[in-house]
Amino acid sequence: MKKILFITGQLNAGGAERVLIDILRHFDYTKYQVDLCQIIKGGTLIDEVPTNVNIYHVWDNYTLHYKLSYRASNQLGIDYFIRKNLKQKITSKYDVVISFLEGMPLKMHAILNLNAINISWVHVDLYTFPYEKNQFRKLEEADAYNKMDKIICVANDTKNCFIKRFPNVNTSINVIYNPIDNQKIVSLANEYFVNRSDLFTISILGRLCPQKCVDRAIRLASNLKQNGYKFQINIIGDGELRNELEQLSRELSVSDVVTFHGYKKNPYPLIKSSDLLLSCSGFEGFSLSICEAMCLGVPVISTKTAGPTEIIGNNEYGILCGHDDDDIFKAVKYAIENRDALAKYSQRGVTRITKFSPQSTILAIEGIVE
Repeated sequence: MKKILFITGQLNAGGAERVLIDILRHFDYTKYQVDLCQIIKGGTLIDEVPTNVNIYHVWDNYTLHYKLSYRASNQLGIDYFIRKNLKQKITSKYDVVISFLEGMPLKMHAILNLNAINISWVHVDLYTFPYEKNQFRKLEEADAYNKMDKIICVANDTKNCFIKRFPNVNTSINVIYNPIDNQKIVSLANEYFVNRSDLFTISILGRLCPQKCVDRAIRLASNLKQNGYKFQINIIGDGELRNELEQLSRELSVSDVVTFHGYKKNPYPLIKSSDLLLSCSGFEGFSLSICEAMCLGVPVISTKTAGPTEIIGNNEYGILCGHDDDDIFKAVKYAIENRDALAKYSQRGVTRITKFSPQSTILAIEGIVE
């Protein structure tokens, strides 16, 4: 039986974390023993990790010891303290080690340098938005990726952006799409009932963080309201920008049409009751929320970013738009005024999602692991 170690951060409600949970749910535990090492303990999704998986952590929280170890590595190039702590916690031998996120999980993985098959996942466009860059010293990140035996990107666009960012990384790169558990999502969507509103309902699902650019949706609400449209916007998710976004909603006088629902363990009934899912992110890898909406027959509009572009194609399975407020407004205006087009995208989305079955993803992962 092969032993596999996943290295990740806290299991909060981000897309990559939910993907990891879905992958772990579909592993064949008669063939693999799987351990999960968290750099920082816990997270909102920790209880969803299958019981077959052994979980442990390196630090309880962002302690002074963690901060000093990180600064010694990042500012002075001294990895001794991180390496020592990792080796005190990770004592087993593994056949395969997988860092499932960019940034700190990759950094820890490379510092640990275990004698195993080493794989690292890339979920986002690291060329356009190198959000993790400050977590590494100069050239350290490329060196870390060169220590891997395989790099897994979640979309072809993500792979192309990675190659542009790291032209000197020689590790072979595979593309494995994120798993979309259609049956699970449809089942959860029927767990409780949400009345469909008579108003055109737009939902946004994701963390309220800079990447997601939810401020664009607040300004969209203002534009729609000024142009006389009758609608409502549901913002489902929580994060560090929530207070700022709620304040912007008040300043633009759209609190009556924008509802902040906060984090929902099961957001799917709300999504199902929507006329449209909007993704207005500045950058995305493989957008989980877009695929989940497609499962439920909800049409999607997305700004042009790496993963959504690949999922939606040339406006074949949804609507792509630019990042300017006016581009987003025009796309949503078209959707409101063209219900026949929305019905077409609803049907096509349901068909599109079959390409991303968990079985296909797990087979691809097993092929890499073996």
